[in-house]
Amino acid sequence: MTSSNHASIKRIYNNNVVLAIEEDTTEVVLLGKGIGFQRRPGESVDTNLADQRFVAEGPYRAPQLAGLLSDAPSDHIAVAQTITELGHATLGLEPRQSLMIPVLDHLTFAVRRAQEGTHIDFPLRWEVAQLYPAEASLGRQVVTLVNETLGVRLQDDEWVAFALHFVNQQWTKGDFSKTVAMTETIGRVFLRLAERWGRPIDENASSAARFVTHLRYVFARAASDKQLQTSRLDVLSAVQQAYPEAAEAALDIAELIGKAIKRVITNDEISYLALHTSRLYVEMNEQQ
Repeated sequence: MTSSNHASIKRIYNNNVVLAIEEDTTEVVLLGKGIGFQRRPGESVDTNLADQRFVAEGPYRAPQLAGLLSDAPSDHIAVAQTITELGHATLGLEPRQSLMIPVLDHLTFAVRRAQEGTHIDFPLRWEVAQLYPAEASLGRQVVTLVNETLGVRLQDDEWVAFALHFVNQQWTKGDFSKTVAMTETIGRVFLRLAERWGRPIDENASSAARFVTHLRYVFARAASDKQLQTSRLDVLSAVQQAYPEAAEAALDIAELIGKAIKRVITNDEISYLALHTSRLYVEMNEQQ
């Protein structure tokens, strides 16, 4: 038998959404059919009656969460939950509110734009398709799901935004601006390497996909101030001797990443970059 957990209602947004305060003073948003019906602020509510419980997280405070959930049509909420479950099944993402809420927020806005006939530009379309193929594929599935379930016609490249939300959930702890910065920066890295090495890099090659993964690791560590600190300068020295072109490129990449997130990239991270840049360089030469 489920134990009873009570909270005090702070505000009723509609019959299905209430803002409440739990015994430990945590503000929560409770979502459930009829949970706010014929209730008043100050009354006690059993949180077990809620279908979902949300707490403040990332850029969303509790009142903002309540406002978003109360304004969103119930079918939008259901679709956002389905998208979150798809992210778990396809990409292994944890089915958390840190994914579901931003997806719901974007979904509601995207549907409104579709209904109004408003088109916006997604400048990172090429980068997302090349750098995050799995997320891009799921993003396209999401657009099809939304169109079929809600009876709308989202713009064809709406998948870009959904794909970036999936990337964001994996790498940058809920800060969407960092995801955009990371995507733009990785795109610049490939352009810079193509300029340095005198030929384009096949982003569809397994070597390029592996390199993107390592770039994402560096970006995520640096953005969260958890850069490598192993003092392995011998790695950088070895790469400089064996593959000077790759070592110079690694320094260039570190500068690009550092400028994007306003951090100084450590020598240990540069060594890490040099190691994987040299591997990409060698594999590119082998493919000639």
